[in-house]
Amino acid sequence: MEWIIFFVFSWVMFFMLIDFKKLKKNVWNGVLAILLQYAVDTQAVLHGFYKIENPIISIRGSSVFFVLGPVFVIGILMAQYHPSKKIFIVANVLVLAGLYTLAEVFLLKTGVLVYTNWHSTDSIVVNISAMIILSWFPIVVLGRKVKQ
Repeated sequence: MEWIIFFVFSWVMFFMLIDFKKLKKNVWNGVLAILLQYAVDTQAVLHGFYKIENPIISIRGSSVFFVLGPVFVIGILMAQYHPSKKIFIVANVLVLAGLYTLAEVFLLKTGVLVYTNWHSTDSIVVNISAMIILSWFPIVVLGRKVKQ
């Protein structure tokens, strides 16, 4: 049920915040987010670092509701609301990685995510790295301007 809650909440936020005029371009950051999440989670689950309980619909150990919910939505919205000043880009990465980590803590507390050979500091490093990549993409690939 937790996966469906995250899915629904993500899509409600999406429809509240999306600028449909920018969607055609920003959707690619959502696709990149899915690819990153898929690569990390598939390998982590296969290596026994953590496991996903009750994914409802599983895609190689991950929940489809997670992949197509929060992961896809945050990728698109991150590109749409990408700040232009460097200091705000860094702050954005840290805040989003923090929020993503908090969501992970919730999933751990509810028991649908179980660490078997993993630690929260591992997740923080992976989350910050993923947010850096998702922040880099709009600048380099989508052509966002960056100011000092």
